[in-house]
Amino acid sequence: MPDELNDMEKWRTIIEPFLQSKLNEFQLLGLNHLKMDEFWQFVKESLEKKKEDKPERIHEVVAAVMALTVNDYMNKLRLDLFKNSSNEMDSSLFG
Repeated sequence: MPDELNDMEKWRTIIEPFLQSKLNEFQLLGLNHLKMDEFWQFVKESLEKKKEDKPERIHEVVAAVMALTVNDYMNKLRLDLFKNSSNEMDSSLFG
């Protein structure tokens, strides 16, 4: 697993133009607050979710990045919001 994370970090510098291009697209579509580090975290989480189709080669990583949509990001935010509110509710009910 650590090698996998190191590979991802190495790939970040190599695929930076693609990441920047996709980030610019997201910002043009209204996500002006999104910064590169947050976007990179979203990309890594998206790639980690693909258990069977996990990209192993750099061109697969680039393809996965370029396939991401604003809708994917908004769904992630929505799920995070539900998880956080659920945790807060659990602690207030049982705390």
